[in-house]
Amino acid sequence: MKPGRKAEAPSTKAARGTLRPFRDGLKNELVVPGDPPLMPDYLTAEAQDVWQEEIGRVMAAGVAEIDSSLFARYCSLEALVRQSFNAGREPPPASYLTVLRQYAELLGIAGRKSRVGKIADDPTKTRNPFARNGHRAKA
Repeated sequence: MKPGRKAEAPSTKAARGTLRPFRDGLKNELVVPGDPPLMPDYLTAEAQDVWQEEIGRVMAAGVAEIDSSLFARYCSLEALVRQSFNAGREPPPASYLTVLRQYAELLGIAGRKSRVGKIADDPTKTRNPFARNGHRAKA
């Protein structure tokens, strides 16, 4: 291998808007998806429905097989909260809703703020803190 900085992936350059087809067009990029979470046996039928509804979102957020138990707990708790709301009885305890929100944040599916620390947060933002050095702000 040559010393020095390693080439970036074409998808990274395309997201940033610096892809040059004559230079980067011949490079191939291997995209290997992570292992999806495995559904445990103990989930109820309602929790399995939640699992099927949410699996696409959590996979897009980067959840892998190692997070299977956390995702299973999220699905079980979401099923209990849905049952409580659908039954028309008193709402679930606030602690259930708090823990459900915390699980969703950990899984990266609780909205934009839960994905703030993710690497693929905003591909248009530059990651270089020195990008403006030597350049004045445009008025």
